[in-house]
Parts: sequence; structure tokens; C-alpha cells
Amino acid sequence: MTQIEQAKTWLKDADNIIVTAGNGFSIMEGLDMLDDTTFDVEHSKTAKKYHVHTIADALDKKFDSWDEQWKFWSELIQEYSLDYEPSKTMKELRALLDGKDYFIATSSYGHFFEKAGFETKRIFDVFGDWTQMQCSSGLNHGVRSDVEVVKAYQKGQGSVPKCEDCNSPMELHMPLNAHFYPDQDANTRFRWFLTKNQDKKVVVLELGVDPTSPQLLDPMISLTSEHPTWRYIAADLSQDDLPDNLQKTAIGLNTSISNVIKDLKG
Repeated sequence: MTQIEQAKTWLKDADNIIVTAGNGFSIMEGLDMLDDTTFDVEHSKTAKKYHVHTIADALDKKFDSWDEQWKFWSELIQEYSLDYEPSKTMKELRALLDGKDYFIATSSYGHFFEKAGFETKRIFDVFGDWTQMQCSSGLNHGVRSDVEVVKAYQKGQGSVPKCEDCNSPMELHMPLNAHFYPDQDANTRFRWFLTKNQDKKVVVLELGVDPTSPQLLDPMISLTSEHPTWRYIAADLSQDDLPDNLQKTAIGLNTSISNVIKDLKG
């Protein structure tokens, strides 16, 4: 039996599937945080003024004013999230999970899975979601959607959103600084999903998770090693990359995410 055939058998027999999607998945859906080939062209004014050359660098930079910050954030959110159309692979992943009890944990804050039609209650955006905003005061006053703010800025009619509790400027709900508060409700739902299924047949399907997201990599490998009924399928790890104690319960396909999903669905 080939690795793909074995992986398909595991998925077919699984009671539950956990998808972990990292930076590689985000890149596939069009958002490359470290791409330095197009940023200077698409955001030339920002690049020159703040000496930044990637989206990641720009998000780490504090701009001169909140208004300027929101203008830039709105450009990113509009381009990469509001205008986002699910890729063929994303649609194939939806079909692959159709009828299965699943949960998705992702380090991408692009709002891709939500917009692609996956159930919101089955998604944990580990690093936040930039279509949501939070108070910049450092106090956890909750989050709310920033979509209307983004649309207004794109029309040239935007104004800096303020916290409804303390009137501080709002910022993106992502780890730009120490003020970031993870989605505790989603975190709780994910932990409960893990706990209630620990004795069932579970497959962890890892898609594009790299060392920048250890929260999605190390714990899932550890849980698979602890539970004899769990299996692990990695798109971009080779079999040799997997721990010795997982050689019989994990598969490293070491190929593109699109090929993995296509082959698993076929």
C-alpha cells in the first residue's frame, strides 16, 4: 500500500479530523507575509517612508498616526481578505471534510477558512483574524468586526475606530504587540474537541505548518504519540522528519499542499 493509499484509508476510517494550517497554506491562498518582490511596488509610499519591504515588516512598524495605520491596514485587508476567492485546493479541502467531524486550527489571520464556507465554530485562528479589531489600551474589551471600517477607508471616508468602552483607538486583532488576546472561546472549543475525542480515531492533517507556528506543530505530534488511535498526515514533512515513535502512525508526504489534497480527495 502506498503512502497516499494508506492516508486515504486513515481519513476514511477517522471519526474526527483536525486540520492544522500554517504559513504554507496562507501562501497558497495568496498571502505571503515575507514576500519582498512585490511589496515595494504595491505599497511604494509605505516602503519608502518606513523602510519596510514585506507585509510582516510593515505590520511590525508603528506608523506616525492611527489614521495612516488604518489606511494601510485597510488596503491589506481589502486585497487579501475581502477580495479573497477560495482556491481550487481550498474547495477540494471542503469536499474532503464534507460529512466529517472536524476542527481547523490555523496561524493565518487572513479569514480564509471562514470566507471559504467552513463552520466558524470549528475554526481557531491561533494568531487572530485581521478582519476583527481590539482595543489598543492593553485591556481586553473584546473584539468586533472591522469590515465596515475597511470599506469606508477604501472609499476615502474612513475614520479611526474607537473602543466602545474606553474610547482608545482600535487595532487589528493579531499579535502586533503584547496587547493581543487570543480568542478564548475558540481556544476552549478546540481544547474540548481534543479532549472528547482522545480515545477515538483521529487524523491530524497538517498543511503548511512550519517552525514559525510551533503551537500547531509540536502539540499535535505529541498528542498523536500519546494516543494509539490517532494518526498524523503531513503535507510538507518527509517521513524522515517524523519522530521514530511515529513512523507507524504518521505519514510524511513531503510535497505541495495542492497535490496532497488532490490525491487524498481522488
